[in-house]
Amino acid sequence: MMEAPLFKKRSMTCGVALFACAVFSLVTISIASGRPFRTGKVPGRFGCATCHLAPRGGGERNLFGKDYERIAIPAGEEYTKELGALDSDGDGFTNDQEFPAGTHPGYPDSKPSGT
Repeated sequence: MMEAPLFKKRSMTCGVALFACAVFSLVTISIASGRPFRTGKVPGRFGCATCHLAPRGGGERNLFGKDYERIAIPAGEEYTKELGALDSDGDGFTNDQEFPAGTHPGYPDSKPSGT
């Protein structure tokens, strides 16, 4: 008769562990997958780091990412003329000038050469 409560306790422990693993997996997959379609919406070669401080994306956004969130997301995930005309990082160059130059519009220390 002692086996029944022990069996129930182990079953419950296994169930809780399986549930925790499932939640962890879902969270990990959703964070890892992020929004990769957005990297094709902006010019440049920085991947998720175009908008995020973390190179793999997620979490806090850099200065360009904050402008993208404010302007491009409401515009249907489009890189707009308004966003291109901004100087998101305040370095004296518009986003449209920085992308073709290969510099990062989210960081003021990254600006076209000759400055």
